[in-house]
Amino acid sequence: MMPDYKAKVANAEFSIRKLLGFKRHFRQLKATYHPNLTTELTLPVLIKEEARKSIIMTRYYIVAILLSTLAAYMFSDWSYLYMPACMLFFALLDVRSSAREADRTIACQTKLMVLAIKMWF
Repeated sequence: MMPDYKAKVANAEFSIRKLLGFKRHFRQLKATYHPNLTTELTLPVLIKEEARKSIIMTRYYIVAILLSTLAAYMFSDWSYLYMPACMLFFALLDVRSSAREADRTIACQTKLMVLAIKMWF
């Protein structure tokens, strides 16, 4: 029986091109580090870790957006809604810069983020 994360990675519907990119990164890690350090490393584990890293900062932006929207609702002052809009802008910039830093497309980065959310549930 397949562990839960392996099934979720398999159902993430990454394209062949994206999987080959992950495989290239996997080979680089295997070549760089000592074999004793990478014995547990498999491609699904690597994708799971990349998914976890993809949402680290974005989840704080989401919390800030929710809290500032809640504050606007509680105080009935809709001028507070500029803050969630600004936070959304910064969250999108963070996703774009994370994708660019990892040499991925934004679509692939988004799929990794969705996979990370699915891993929580």
